[in-house]
Amino acid sequence: MKNLVLIMVSTIMTFSLSSCVSFRKSMIKDDWLEVKKENVHMIDGDYDYNGYEYVRNDNVKSDTAGNVGDILDVQSSLINNCDRVRIKSVPLVKDKMYEIQFAFLKGNEVKYLFKYDAELKKGMLLLKNYTSKCHGVPYLLGGCQVSQSRMGLTRDKNLLIQNYKDNSGALLLFFWSGYTINYAEKYKRINR
Repeated sequence: MKNLVLIMVSTIMTFSLSSCVSFRKSMIKDDWLEVKKENVHMIDGDYDYNGYEYVRNDNVKSDTAGNVGDILDVQSSLINNCDRVRIKSVPLVKDKMYEIQFAFLKGNEVKYLFKYDAELKKGMLLLKNYTSKCHGVPYLLGGCQVSQSRMGLTRDKNLLIQNYKDNSGALLLFFWSGYTINYAEKYKRINR
C-alpha cells in the first residue's frame, strides 16, 4: 500500500511539473520584431481593440480575430464596446522587469484600467498573468487549467499577443484527456 501511494504521488508530481507554460515561437517567427531592453518603449501606443489576424497552433492564419480584452481574459463588463487599447511600459527597479499599463478606451473616454508586471524574456514581454485553476484531485479525478500570455510587436510595429492554455483532464494515468492551445492575435497600431 505504501508503494502504491508513493507511485501515485510521484506520478502526480511528474504531471504537475510537465504542465508548465510553453509558447511556440515558430507560429509567430515570420512576423515578429524582437523586443530588447533598449526598445521596450516601442510597445507604448494606441492599438485597435479588435484584432486583424488570428494564428492558430498549427500556423493557420485567419482574419477572424478576437479582442484584447478576451485574449487577456479581462473579467469586466466595462470593456464592452471599446474601440482601442492604450499601452504604456514602465521600467521597474529589477533588471528586465516592467509594469505594463493597459487603458481600454471608447473614443477618448477611458473605460477600464489595469496593469500587469512583465519580464523581458526571449524577445517578448512575458506577462505575470499566469493562472492555474484545479478542481477535484488533479490528474486523477479532476483537472487543471493553466494559462499565460506574452506580448511583443510585429515587423510593422503592430501589437502581437500570444496566449498559451493547457487543460489537463482526468484519467491522465490511462490516456491523455486534456488539450493544449497556443495561439496569437495581432492588433493594428493607431497612428495619432
